[in-house]
Amino acid sequence: MKLVNKEGQSTELIIKGETASYKGEEYDVIIHDGDLAGAGHIATNNFIVKEEYIKEMIKRFKGRKGNVDQYDGFQGFMLIKKDNKMSVLTGWQTTEDFTAWVESEAFQNSHVKKEQRVKSEGSDYLEAMPVRENFSVEG
Repeated sequence: MKLVNKEGQSTELIIKGETASYKGEEYDVIIHDGDLAGAGHIATNNFIVKEEYIKEMIKRFKGRKGNVDQYDGFQGFMLIKKDNKMSVLTGWQTTEDFTAWVESEAFQNSHVKKEQRVKSEGSDYLEAMPVRENFSVEG
C-alpha cells in the first residue's frame, strides 16, 4: 500500500506474511492484529531500542492492554522489527478516527504522560525519542 504524509512524500508498506517492507527496508512482523489493508490512515511510531532491552520491549507490546483496539475506526496494529529498530503501526478507517483516539483520555494516559517522562528523564529502553508519522493510504 502507498502511504503519503502531509508533505506529499510517499513510501510503501508491503506486508508479506512474517515480513513487511517499510520505507524500503525489510522488517520482521512481530505482532499483527486486525487488518491494516482496509485502513485509510496509518500512524507510525518509530524507535531505536537499546540492544539489551529488545526482548523486554517485544514482551511489553505482546502484553499491551489493547485500549486502542476498542476505539471507533480502529483497523489494526502491527509491530515490526529490524535489528534494534522497531515501528508500531496502527491503522484507522479515517484520519478523524485517529484524531479522536489521540484526543482521548486513554491515549493521554498511555502515551502523553509517558512521553513527558521520557523527555525529562530519558529512557532505559530507547536510544532516542520515538519519531511519530502519519500517513494517508492511497491505492
